[in-house]
Amino acid sequence: MAQTKFDKQLEEGLEQGVMVFGRFVSGAPLDGEPRGPGSLPRWGIALLRLVFLAWAGWAAWMWWWVKDHDRVIWVSVIAAVVAVPVVVVAVIRGRGRRQHMRALVIPMSLALKELLSGWDDQQRLRALTVPIDRSFVAVRLPDGWHDPGGFKDQMRELVQDRMGGLWSGEWNLKNHPFNVVFTPQKPKPKLEPPETVDFFSDEVQKAIAACEPGQLVLGLDERQRPVVKAMTGETAMWALSVGSGGGKSSFLQMIITQLVRQRATVIGIDVKMASINCFEGVEGVHLYTDPGNIGDMRSAISWVAREVEARNYVKKGNPRKDFDRLTLILEEGNEFGDASKEWWNENKEKGEPASDPIWGDIASIMRMGRHVNVTIIGVFQDLREAAVGSRGLRNMFRMILMGNYNANQWKMIVNTTPVPESVDRAGRMMIIEGNRRVWIQVPYADPDAFREHSMGLRTEFGYSTEDLYGAPPGRSPQRLPSLLQKSTPLFQRDTTSERQAVPAGQDGDTEQSPLVNMVKDAPVEPGSSDGSGAVDEAVAEVELLPLAEISRRLAVEGIEVSAELMRQHKRRRKNFPAGHVVNDKELFALADLAEYYQPDEPVPAEQDGPDESEQEADDE
Repeated sequence: MAQTKFDKQLEEGLEQGVMVFGRFVSGAPLDGEPRGPGSLPRWGIALLRLVFLAWAGWAAWMWWWVKDHDRVIWVSVIAAVVAVPVVVVAVIRGRGRRQHMRALVIPMSLALKELLSGWDDQQRLRALTVPIDRSFVAVRLPDGWHDPGGFKDQMRELVQDRMGGLWSGEWNLKNHPFNVVFTPQKPKPKLEPPETVDFFSDEVQKAIAACEPGQLVLGLDERQRPVVKAMTGETAMWALSVGSGGGKSSFLQMIITQLVRQRATVIGIDVKMASINCFEGVEGVHLYTDPGNIGDMRSAISWVAREVEARNYVKKGNPRKDFDRLTLILEEGNEFGDASKEWWNENKEKGEPASDPIWGDIASIMRMGRHVNVTIIGVFQDLREAAVGSRGLRNMFRMILMGNYNANQWKMIVNTTPVPESVDRAGRMMIIEGNRRVWIQVPYADPDAFREHSMGLRTEFGYSTEDLYGAPPGRSPQRLPSLLQKSTPLFQRDTTSERQAVPAGQDGDTEQSPLVNMVKDAPVEPGSSDGSGAVDEAVAEVELLPLAEISRRLAVEGIEVSAELMRQHKRRRKNFPAGHVVNDKELFALADLAEYYQPDEPVPAEQDGPDESEQEADDE
């Protein structure tokens, strides 16, 4: 039988009625339009609707069938009194949910338009679920949805932009209904290096034993693993920019000990006299730590530069030649630069450049040394360009270790943002090698333990000077600071080294304290066995000094004569003491100039003769 128009209308009406009843009992909006979440969940709304429906049926029964109008009125009034406050509270509590819907859910559903193009705005809004606590984001996908290329990443990035932080998605494209649920990623635990590391621990010693020649263990990283770096190739020159108390001394002691194990020769420059003194007496470790003899330090650096020159010459004739390592350690580079500049200003001759030429030797070592196994470790509290002679040497330190730094130092040296937070802990340093950043904790041991261990390593692995084409310059006797010196008249005793020998200790115990010679030896020049040069035998035993040094020593004895005034007298006066040319430098004897500038002694009065006043009285 054919279906009439009335039958179709009746069927559609029944379907609409069933849908409305289903929405009614499920708590969904009756018109089918999406609504923002209210203060009650859907099951609560459905329960209220069913209660209202039951009340309406009971009231109709009591009003029209039982005719008990008073009971219906009283029950309705009581229900209204109870329901009105509940509705008000629900509306107030629903503000947050409605704001959540307007501010986040609806805009996010609109942003999914291109990713879920098969659905309209209402379908996408119903497909998106974001609880008010933002604990997850669920998106129901169309039945035929597939990733045409990059849609998954775009949806994850959209969720991360709207929700903040990192989110990971769990995709369900196998079982109906298809969906994806995004949840926030748990933050990874912050990894840090250990607070302290023992140099003699099994882990560190095994790592050192496994190192190839040129490789050194620097410390343990955030995963408690040894960090090994090679002092070869592009990273042959190292620099440390570490503030006070950052562990520079422990780092240098650890590095020197490993260099001793690899049969290296170490030249240590330390004006602070505290970091590397524990290696005094270790074969092959030559220390220049007297701030009163800056010239010795400069001579040592110049000798290393000449060693580089000699090695490169040998390497040219024998390209396969391998040299034992020679490492120059420049501790407290900022203080050395200032002291060296002051030394040069006082000792340079007329016509010589104003800039300190020692940085030219350092530049030569850095540019030509790595090819012949000569390296530099520079330690600075502040690695400014001016601290390395303003010669562009800072960029040649391809590996930098920083510790206990501030934001300005980071911006000046690394110049990247954001500035990582510095850890104020001794031995905590960051290795900066190109774009790589690694935090480490430097192994520590007692300085005496480092020395004893180094002595044992020299015995075990040996040491050779075969690859040294000259001897490191000798050290001048240590000079006592001016406040510890006992001034004596210059001509009362013989001006020999024995006259000015004073005990190095402060308690005056000459049996236990070695004597410190206050007379500086003539500078020893590399390539010369005794530093005498062209001086004849008659003056070989006389100490020859530059005018600046003589001026300082005369000042101690109370004779104030500047070096510049001496140079003028040398040019203008014929009776000025003659000098001696040593290695193209004119030097003078201290005793000759002391006698030349000695003030005239007053003539003592006659002891036996009459007093001058008495003689005048007699004349009258």
